[in-house]
Amino acid sequence: MSIAFRPLSRADFGLVHTWLHAPHVLAWWREPLSPREIEAEYGPCVDGDDPTRVFIIEEDQRAIGLIQCYRIADDPGWDRVMGVPAAAGIDYLIGDPADCGRGLGTEVIRLFSQAVFARYAGAAVIAVAVQQDNAASCRALARAGYELLDVRELESGHPSDAGPSAIYALRRNQVP
Repeated sequence: MSIAFRPLSRADFGLVHTWLHAPHVLAWWREPLSPREIEAEYGPCVDGDDPTRVFIIEEDQRAIGLIQCYRIADDPGWDRVMGVPAAAGIDYLIGDPADCGRGLGTEVIRLFSQAVFARYAGAAVIAVAVQQDNAASCRALARAGYELLDVRELESGHPSDAGPSAIYALRRNQVP
């Protein structure tokens, strides 16, 4: 199995639309964006006008998911909600349910975390907020070396943050 990350392009927007509407993704992402909303959300990232860096996850050159990284401090509201100083953040999804439950999430998170620390030299930690009930994501983070910091309600106003969130963190000195 070969995992790679390539920058998101507009040519990927149809695939992203399909993934965001898949029931196993909607359960946690909770934002079934229209094609126009996908352009508005991800177009600035593709153009370099948004500091979030978004990638397509590939397994053996086959697109299997989406992953993004950012400095949490670039969004003061999210920085305040997360409350983890000097942190980068990641968000991810595996798009096809047939690719879930194969250990891909753990490997993707582990490899991408190394790349995130290389990209953001000032980040002391990568912090991730997932729904507490998202057992698969929580397991993948733990298996990738992340530790559970806290479980709490996040006041972000984003649909994917409704309900108790588990805050996981990987410190730079813990990278495998």
